[in-house]
Amino acid sequence: MTYAVMGGGNTGQAIAGYLKLNGESVKLYTRDPQKAERISTQGLEVKGIYSGYVDLEASTTIDQVIAEAQFIIVSTTAIGHETIVNQIKPFLQPNQTIIFFPGYWGALECERILGTDLITEKNITVAETSAMPFVSLADQAGSVAITKIKYNVLISTLRKENQIAPSFMERFPQLIPGESVFETSLNNSNVVIHPPITLFNAARIDASERFHFYPDGASPYSCNYVEKMDKERLEIASRLHVDLQSILSILNEFYDSDYPTLYEALPGLFPTGLGPTTLDYRYLTEDIPFGLVPISELGKILGLATPYTDSIISTASLLMNSDYRQIGIRFQGLTEENLRRMSVV
Repeated sequence: MTYAVMGGGNTGQAIAGYLKLNGESVKLYTRDPQKAERISTQGLEVKGIYSGYVDLEASTTIDQVIAEAQFIIVSTTAIGHETIVNQIKPFLQPNQTIIFFPGYWGALECERILGTDLITEKNITVAETSAMPFVSLADQAGSVAITKIKYNVLISTLRKENQIAPSFMERFPQLIPGESVFETSLNNSNVVIHPPITLFNAARIDASERFHFYPDGASPYSCNYVEKMDKERLEIASRLHVDLQSILSILNEFYDSDYPTLYEALPGLFPTGLGPTTLDYRYLTEDIPFGLVPISELGKILGLATPYTDSIISTASLLMNSDYRQIGIRFQGLTEENLRRMSVV
């Protein structure tokens, strides 16, 4: 199989390294010419659960990376989805598969940008996952560490008739088929956990204080707030007949654990991860516009109140002087009937 991995950050390097270690043909796209040169000439060291050195072709030229790829894995931030889909659009070949790791509504955005005619004409399969397949960290100097594997990660296709190739599923055995891209994007646990804990620790983050994000930052009150936001997410899913799990259940399934409460699970699963040292960080800039805003907007269309979610969106927007709702996913023009039909394809 041939793969193109779009995005040279933590996830992109981890996926590309993992695939190369397993003998797959892979090319990596990055916007950083120095990173592309370093990886192409020096290779990439994979550490942690998987280990070894791999030769890996990295490039800043999109058409070279995706030209012969059967599978195009998009591992950029959600903010970069629109840009990357517009960039690959002129070079797409028939029968290619585009997968967003993770979704953040990437499949629906891809359909909007490519158009249904092009997707049908070229038989493009569009899919997304509910989470990243690994917990990983690249040092930006030639190595990437894969520290955890996530299990029972959902993957769904935009159209039911276009299923992911069995060979891809065998290569990523932690993936399980979902029913729709509503299920994958609504099952993204990051978006309900990261923003409130970040905001409730805003002063220490703004001061660049060193602290462990979950052991130090996830208090009983903040975890209680997360759970109230989670109830809003679950209520929306129920109205759309989308099968969702609670955040606690998702985490226990990802990591094969059995924590009884979220307050115990977060520091137990992530005891060493440090908090961000700036508020201009993906826990706000990605998880709110591409995670919480869609939940809030779905609530509006369905006539369901989401006060806990809305409060985080408003507070973060005012704090950061950014209109996260304006730049986020808003499902403009869709009605409840449209949403119900799309969510059960």
